[in-house]
Amino acid sequence: MVTAHAEKKSRNTVTRCRGGLGGERPVIVCGCCSPDRTLNKLDCHAVQSRKRAFIKVQDGCNNFCSYCIIPYLRGRSTSRPIVDVIAEVHAGNKPVVITGIDLSSYGLDIGTDLMTLCIEVDKCGVPFELSSIEVGIVTDAFLLALRACKNFVQKFHLPLQSGSDTVLKSMNRKYKSADYLRAVELIRQYFPNAVLSTDVIVGFVGETPADLAQTYAVIDAVKFAKVHTFPYSDRHLDRFRK
Repeated sequence: MVTAHAEKKSRNTVTRCRGGLGGERPVIVCGCCSPDRTLNKLDCHAVQSRKRAFIKVQDGCNNFCSYCIIPYLRGRSTSRPIVDVIAEVHAGNKPVVITGIDLSSYGLDIGTDLMTLCIEVDKCGVPFELSSIEVGIVTDAFLLALRACKNFVQKFHLPLQSGSDTVLKSMNRKYKSADYLRAVELIRQYFPNAVLSTDVIVGFVGETPADLAQTYAVIDAVKFAKVHTFPYSDRHLDRFRK
């Protein structure tokens, strides 16, 4: 829940749910913006669907993108032990989606990494995919490890946010558009048939028509299977920095 608009909609939904239940039943709120980290720890065993299990392996974020409230609410990145994740994969015995607030930072706090986790999950013998990864984790070593995984589903959600280097700098993103395009090229080198999707924020503070044109150019060059586009909404972060 990055945008203020999305947070407002979610809060309104929670209010309606509480009213509809007449105060007789508890309403549990989870996800990126729920401020109670204790509740979120319970949410580590993530929502199940009929076809796939969504397994949350990481919480929090160290990136501090200028548009995002998450580090102030969720705190720094924390990871679940691999043994706990594997136990949950075995318990569900169905295809899994490995998720996290900043999945690419998995393991940095416990002496491991996402590549190692993927190798271990692959041994469980069920199809698995990654919810979202950042540009910086896309390396030859990481992609080689994924290609060696027999059960990896070849989907990559790689957030772009903007194709303009000026806007990316203002967003405090840790890459330039050329870095992003190199990551895409590397993914397609190892996975020619991979499905790529992305997130894009439009209307960021200071964005010009020329900046937006650069975003269009990156989207046109990559030819994503899906682009999740949403308008920027201002965040007043000072109250969270105290």
